[in-house]
Amino acid sequence: IMLFGKNLMPDGRPTMSEWPVRVWAEKELKEEFRIQARKWIRGEFEEYRFVYAPERKTAKNSYDYVFGYGKEEVLFLKKSEDGVERILLRKDQVREAAVERELLNVQLKLYYEEKKERKELAFPYVASVYDLYDPFLNWVLNLEQDFQPTQAEGENPRPKKLYHESLPMYNFSLDAYRLGDGFQEYQYHKEECRSRWMPWKKHVKEWLKIDMEKGIFEVYSEGYYKRCRYCMISEDQ
Repeated sequence: IMLFGKNLMPDGRPTMSEWPVRVWAEKELKEEFRIQARKWIRGEFEEYRFVYAPERKTAKNSYDYVFGYGKEEVLFLKKSEDGVERILLRKDQVREAAVERELLNVQLKLYYEEKKERKELAFPYVASVYDLYDPFLNWVLNLEQDFQPTQAEGENPRPKKLYHESLPMYNFSLDAYRLGDGFQEYQYHKEECRSRWMPWKKHVKEWLKIDMEKGIFEVYSEGYYKRCRYCMISEDQ
């Protein structure tokens, strides 16, 4: 690229063209995805919610994928060299979910059992489109898709003790309301570490565990990385 006699190279940052988008109509899907989606759908397309995530040129090991959910099932379609990889889950197969974030890069992960084997299914995305993935997480956790933890906290505020121990963990703990109405008891731990390569620098690792009515909520934080884990209690427990 030439501008005023100077060579300018792209800076490599992601653009909106790489962001996932809501798919409102079947015709908006690429043909290879549309064929697989049509085989799965029972009824009308509008009875499900679909999201398309394009390959991110700025992200290593990225790929095109589509997922749809509704009627107690999840369909995941991933483009590969051999065609389209298809994974179909019942919602009741999923007993654990996690959201991992490092700067703008996020992954929603579902952990499920298939033939007595524990498996993982990851949905990578950019943090700016959380509004496409939070409804899906809510649905997986058997909540209304428009559920907001901030509203759920109204009648049962978080303990101020946690606020004074760790402001980041206090903020992260809001997501625990996806597994219950409130909490006062929790387990918190932090550890101060030195970088292996820069021993003069320190950073803090933090852990938080909260037992809620519907399961266990856990947070791990270190530097720019954060992981929230939702472990649901099965109905037969």
